[in-house]
Amino acid sequence: MELSLFVMCILTVVSMASANPIIDEEWEIWKQSYAKSYPRVEEDQARRAVWLENLVKIAAHNAQYSQGNSTYEMSMNQFGDLTPVEFVQLYTDARIYEMANYMDEALLDVEVEELEEVEEVGALPRSVDWSQTDLVGKVQNQGPCLSCYAFGAIGALEGQLAKRTQQYKELSVQNVIDCSDKYKNYGCQGGIPYRAFQYIRDNGIESSKSYPYKAKKNTECLFSSSKSVTTIKGFRRIKHYEDKNLAEMVASVGPIAVIIHSSHPSWMFYKSGIYDNDECNIKHIDHVVLLVGYVDLHPKGYWIIKNSWGPNWGEDGYMRLIKGKNMCGINYSASYPVI
Repeated sequence: MELSLFVMCILTVVSMASANPIIDEEWEIWKQSYAKSYPRVEEDQARRAVWLENLVKIAAHNAQYSQGNSTYEMSMNQFGDLTPVEFVQLYTDARIYEMANYMDEALLDVEVEELEEVEEVGALPRSVDWSQTDLVGKVQNQGPCLSCYAFGAIGALEGQLAKRTQQYKELSVQNVIDCSDKYKNYGCQGGIPYRAFQYIRDNGIESSKSYPYKAKKNTECLFSSSKSVTTIKGFRRIKHYEDKNLAEMVASVGPIAVIIHSSHPSWMFYKSGIYDNDECNIKHIDHVVLLVGYVDLHPKGYWIIKNSWGPNWGEDGYMRLIKGKNMCGINYSASYPVI
């Protein structure tokens, strides 16, 4: 079937959707799968219309993918009832770009090093994947809280702690959300990894068992120094680096926090493959993820990133992002703690 004919067929289904029992059944299955419910019939129908529009976009993209015109596949997931505007408001933080450029006291501290270059590590391995080791924990879901900065920082720290102790320990993201306000993070309204590192350096951090994740900010900081499981000496950050610098960091250090642009609609429903989209704007940084590895392939290869949108998104919560193109601004800023 020609692509245009395929899309026309999908659009025909949409036009008949109000009386289509197959669509109704799929809508009910989707709601059950993601525990979605809407108290009013009008709201249910409005969300169904959004879900259906997203379903059409996914089908149209996957038709391109099946013909070899795209390097990644999309699928319906927990974001299906959100418009692109709502998704951006709920899951991305446009202030990250501004915060990453703001030279505040966190970057003037004597224990902080802002690196222009990364130390050479010799011949780089062709592939690195820390997610296959004890340095990386399970994929988690940040939920209705702009806490990606805390997940990125904690993920990088968990990796460094596991390297030091030879044992993985899950640390508290909630601790950072509740307690790093004085370091100019904003709880569930966003933040930046290096400010989380500064808080942990000055105070320590609890485990996730003693300070569990709530997907919302508590009214007060509940941190107890007697329950702290580790602290750090400082952190390192590198900005505007080349692919080789970033690969050296990942290979020699371990998982690191990076900031990227994720508000393009295709990010909502990424399922698998190597993400390569020239519309992923490198000037609109708005999300933090954990960079856990890379694979070098001719001519470019790909990065491996761990997200905090749950295992139903992407490749069990991960994305492969094309190397060599500064895709989604991944070359902009990376940081990790020093313990």
